[in-house]
Amino acid sequence: MISAWTSGRRRYVDGLWGQVHLREWGFGRSLFLLHQTPWSGVQFHRLAPLLAQTGWRVIAPDTPGYGLSDRPSAPPAIGDYAENMAVVFDRLDVQDAVIAGHHTGALIAAAFAAARPDRTSGLILDNPPFYAAAERTQRLALPHHAHAPEEGGGHFTSRWRFMRGMADPDLSVAGLHLAIIAHHVNDASADHGHAAAYAWDMASAVDAISAPTLVLSSRGDAIHSHGSRLLKCRPDWRGAVLPAGPATALESPEVWRDAVLSFLSALDATSPPIGR
Repeated sequence: MISAWTSGRRRYVDGLWGQVHLREWGFGRSLFLLHQTPWSGVQFHRLAPLLAQTGWRVIAPDTPGYGLSDRPSAPPAIGDYAENMAVVFDRLDVQDAVIAGHHTGALIAAAFAAARPDRTSGLILDNPPFYAAAERTQRLALPHHAHAPEEGGGHFTSRWRFMRGMADPDLSVAGLHLAIIAHHVNDASADHGHAAAYAWDMASAVDAISAPTLVLSSRGDAIHSHGSRLLKCRPDWRGAVLPAGPATALESPEVWRDAVLSFLSALDATSPPIGR
């Protein structure tokens, strides 16, 4: 059995703040998967091979400061993370791609699509946080749970209890173990993703997105309603409801794949083979 950590072809490219670690599966037109905070591309170790089997080159980078990617020199904004993605495109010689993102990754994907419409052939937003201004202020005021290393290893058990209390109840023991390890691989002092997500007003970018877009909403996700909010702003976008919680891509990758397959097939049939 292939380990979650060794799934895919692993490599580094230069980004805005040093090296960006990424994993690749398959061959064909490029499809990027952008992870939630504070995960890394390992979040997609089960989903990515399934998508690759349908004829896509699937690329899952670690957001700078997470996984094995170098940390930013200063706390970035969502737009900075998106600009880093443009550099990664260049390093990989990808002209354009479909970009899918989950939670914070969805915001980075949306910011990229708004700023680089010529490089975005499709967009999949998996439970994107579409907060109103008052909600963003409230989220920014919440305490940050870094669970930094402590003598005796209590940070592992405290993180486990914290995650079990707030994460997807469908998250398996194996999935939760992977989440804990992924968290502690990161530099606790460089955990800027949540603050960037809460500070960014996604509404400022929605009208600038011209790529065909699919919005996924998981019934068990705390921000499930954000999908319908977003679709009210862009009724021309497609929407799909996932029956479980926010860990669908990890725990039920076949469900996630099946939810996006017709959308991807339509893009593959209508778009020229750029970025192969």
